[in-house]
Amino acid sequence: MLAPSASPAPLVPAVVDAYLARVGHGPVGAPSLAALASLQDAHVRAVPFENLDIHLGRALSLDLAHLAAKVVADHRGGFCYELNGLFCALLRTLGYDAWLVEARGLRDDGSLGARFDHARILVRVGADDPVLVDVGTGVSPRGPVRLEATPQRIGDTWYRVTQAEGRYVSERYEDGTWARGWCFDTVPRMLEDFRDRCRHHEHSPESDFTGTPLCTLVTEDGHRTLSDRRLITCRGGTRVERQIDDPLTVLHELFGIRLPRWPHAG
Repeated sequence: MLAPSASPAPLVPAVVDAYLARVGHGPVGAPSLAALASLQDAHVRAVPFENLDIHLGRALSLDLAHLAAKVVADHRGGFCYELNGLFCALLRTLGYDAWLVEARGLRDDGSLGARFDHARILVRVGADDPVLVDVGTGVSPRGPVRLEATPQRIGDTWYRVTQAEGRYVSERYEDGTWARGWCFDTVPRMLEDFRDRCRHHEHSPESDFTGTPLCTLVTEDGHRTLSDRRLITCRGGTRVERQIDDPLTVLHELFGIRLPRWPHAG
């Protein structure tokens, strides 16, 4: 399996310290699978998956300094390119052999969706095979997923990774069946490789991200989502939805994000 062709610019020590504090994680020693799992779990439960800048008319950037300012200093979240791009830079700075890969949807007829539609991370620890790391979805796994078809439990959820046409397909067990996720390869990519597709998702009316303001966060026993003015809580297989009148307060209290106004609020 290929090694990374190039590494992102490393994060300076002050940013690393602030990043670890942002996700509530202590100092990290030598790279290990246990430390990686701990970092990933801390990250997905502290940093929301959200598209709020798109709806506030704020331009997105994949520049690492900008991402660190947004996610770490401003206590914000982001979507896949932002979150996995920055987390990959953190891992590399901490000494992990980590690289970005591109992922696509897999249509019902077996054909692949658009290139670079999603960014993921592969991490190799020592001489072991790489594992899949993804902190950039609304229901991100709380730990690394081995590239194996054998079901593996992470937190309260089962995952597996199968192969199709020379690519890997991640799957998540939910509602009594295996739900197909992203199809990805192992070719190392630079964060800038995702720039055009990021612009598509930022501006296109065909993008899933331009429709509704969204913020979602993994919790100890599920996840919670603020979708415009609906608060959706999934816990232990139970889904509860309610309308809310003050999304800014909910955003701050449940997701840790402060905004001057709610999108579309006038």
